[in-house]
Amino acid sequence: MAAQKPFRAVIVGGGLVALTTAHIFTSAGIDFVILERHDNLAPQIGSLLNVWPPTFRVFDQLGLTDAVLRVATSVNRVVSLSADDGIAYSVLEANEIIQKNHGYGIQVTHRPHFIDALYQTLPDDAKARIKVGKQVVNLRVSDDGVVVECADGTVEEGSIVVGADGVYSRVRECMQAMVDGRSPLDKSPLPASPYVTTYRLLIANIPIPSGLPKNNNFEGMKERVSVQVLTGDDRAWFGIYEALDEPTSERIRYTEEDKAKMVERWGHLYAAPGWRVRDVYALRRGDVGLIHLEEGLLDHWTHRRVVLMGDAVRKLEPHAGLGYNSGVIDAVVLGNKLRRLLQDGPSPSTEALEALFAEYEKERLEDMPGVVKLSMRRARTATWLTRWNWIMAKYIVPWTGLSALSLRYVYGRIVAAEPVLEWLEEKRLPPSALPYLHHPLLDGDLKKPQKRQVPRSVDSLSILTSAITLAALAAVGFRFYRRLF
Repeated sequence: MAAQKPFRAVIVGGGLVALTTAHIFTSAGIDFVILERHDNLAPQIGSLLNVWPPTFRVFDQLGLTDAVLRVATSVNRVVSLSADDGIAYSVLEANEIIQKNHGYGIQVTHRPHFIDALYQTLPDDAKARIKVGKQVVNLRVSDDGVVVECADGTVEEGSIVVGADGVYSRVRECMQAMVDGRSPLDKSPLPASPYVTTYRLLIANIPIPSGLPKNNNFEGMKERVSVQVLTGDDRAWFGIYEALDEPTSERIRYTEEDKAKMVERWGHLYAAPGWRVRDVYALRRGDVGLIHLEEGLLDHWTHRRVVLMGDAVRKLEPHAGLGYNSGVIDAVVLGNKLRRLLQDGPSPSTEALEALFAEYEKERLEDMPGVVKLSMRRARTATWLTRWNWIMAKYIVPWTGLSALSLRYVYGRIVAAEPVLEWLEEKRLPPSALPYLHHPLLDGDLKKPQKRQVPRSVDSLSILTSAITLAALAAVGFRFYRRLF
């Protein structure tokens, strides 16, 4: 009888979700290699990243909490203001509410520092399995395993391919070609992007502007645009979110001239009290990014021995800060299922892997509608994309306390239902007003944990929202209603 091949995952992409997966697989005893197409792991633009409570639960399990907190900072208040005159119309102590509900608050971090923290905390043997300068060009899948071919002529063999290679995923392209019966090396035109872009974002790093308090998120809002200054402990981030004239699936590379024109177009707006966009932009340090903010969710995440995660299967607009965190949950669910499967033997069949990946896809797609809707609504409210968005953002939300209610009944329900790693203890789970539905299995039981059914969709608040809306319109009176229309 031939010896069974040891299980090995080939992870394509070396970003944050891939590095988090490396920690999870290391803990689970799952062998892997990471192939990153760039020559280093750090991004060129030092953008902002949110870390939400379920991710901190996983970090606690993996022993990463202290390392992450050293490069993170809290954002205690969200201040919404009119971008035309700089006058604030809403102040929300969001972090206090989130921490009370879930034990953890929201932390933000500088993306390059966060990547370094995740990398440096990997054991040396795991670091040695991260290979940079490896641009994947082709996948070959058989019943015996997978072969991943790189542009430099090298190949990596394994049991599965995990596509964590982002919005423009080459693994996704190769997988789709195999589904269509084409060779991944076929030079025919690639299919259109599965995502749609409604907004673009100009992002820059700045020092904390004079006179602004630390740990605040200032959002200047106007029709079809929002401007942001988020202050941390020792740095700040600046952004302009602009709605495109028409949504598009086309990929566009912007020039320095495009960046200058965007700043000129909105330079007169207020990004924070006393600070106009042109004055904040003058404080910029280092490179400035101008990127599309794609949105969308794929229906199919897997084929044979290939499975996708993170931005390769879903792209969320960053106002709500849920993109990376949703990718972490992908890695948690996949890690739990793979670890259970490998208990039965080190070389699972293609059929067993297909069944596992189908369960993973089904479970994640059941959870996604609420996350996607929350992210989309947050973006459209911040940019007043429609008249209704404007009414909600400037009048109904601040006058009714709808934001605090949403943090409990929408965001809170999603957070409370996210899974954790089954095999690792939570060492310091803080007390929380909303109970979590999943906890580690520390008694050796490998059965799937029981899950209490809780509405996951943002639509679960639709009745409450409607009631508050009607009450708000009644409260402000017919005169105000007539003035709006």
